[in-house]
Amino acid sequence: MHSIVKEYCMHYTKPVKEVLSLNQATLATLRYFDMLDFPLTLAEIEEFLYGWSAPREAIEECVKNLHGIGHKDGFYFLDGREELVALRKEREKNTHRLWKTAARWSWITALCPFVNMVAVCNSLAYGNCKAESDIDLFIITEDKHLYTARFFMKILTQLFCKRVHHDKITGRFCLSFFVSESALDLGKLAHPFDPHLAYFARTMTPLLGKRTYLKWLEENDKWTFFYFKRDLAPRTSKIRIYPVFAAIKFIFESILRLGGRFLENWLYDLQVKKDNLRKKTLKDQSGVVITKSVFKFHEQDPRADFAKRVESANPA
Repeated sequence: MHSIVKEYCMHYTKPVKEVLSLNQATLATLRYFDMLDFPLTLAEIEEFLYGWSAPREAIEECVKNLHGIGHKDGFYFLDGREELVALRKEREKNTHRLWKTAARWSWITALCPFVNMVAVCNSLAYGNCKAESDIDLFIITEDKHLYTARFFMKILTQLFCKRVHHDKITGRFCLSFFVSESALDLGKLAHPFDPHLAYFARTMTPLLGKRTYLKWLEENDKWTFFYFKRDLAPRTSKIRIYPVFAAIKFIFESILRLGGRFLENWLYDLQVKKDNLRKKTLKDQSGVVITKSVFKFHEQDPRADFAKRVESANPA
């Protein structure tokens, strides 16, 4: 069998069975989450199964007979990684605490002008938070107002001491990923083989902006379908509605629109000048994208490492 990277190019529109077996898909899934130190339940293997769609009964039979898989207290993991079960149980306490923080302070984001959707992503979305974890946010803004939205999001979260700032990280919002409504398709930011970004999309959990979130799902179903062989499942249980704050936000936006394009351009220049200075200090700049419609600033980009680990479950 060719490597998955080659198969991706050759068989993107063909049935996934031409690329993987269920055994390989299950092993690839567990290897991916092993890099996150995160054992999975049977239901989670079904939900996150890489490159395959199968009933739970088939997956259960697979993990029973698949060499190199361990099982304890309802969790599955790679052999020799039994300690991850206790680690996950400990991290569940951190996850519960941070979800309470995110819910309690999400009203701040509802006030921010030109912000149409805010979602939790990465460790909190997975349910895998360390004691010192922050709260990563993915933010969608109105088109042509990304840097105005980002500016006020930074100001408001900083005002209430809820923004990651220098060494102040734990329990704060990390504002490192913004896109405008003209750039909803994250597939355009993906590497040729990018399972990590696909899982980022699959686990994203919105706090507000259901209408925009559903539009985002439609835009990202096509490219993520290769990785999961099924559509992205809506994760809307955490969405909150703030009618009063929405009214205040509307008034705020109406005032800011009087500045026209000048305000957005000025705030773009103001912020990007500093961002580019930060970018120059990074040895690996693959996690940074700065355009008028996308702001993505990840100082570390682990996507290549995750891709190699997933591919290793499916040898040539």
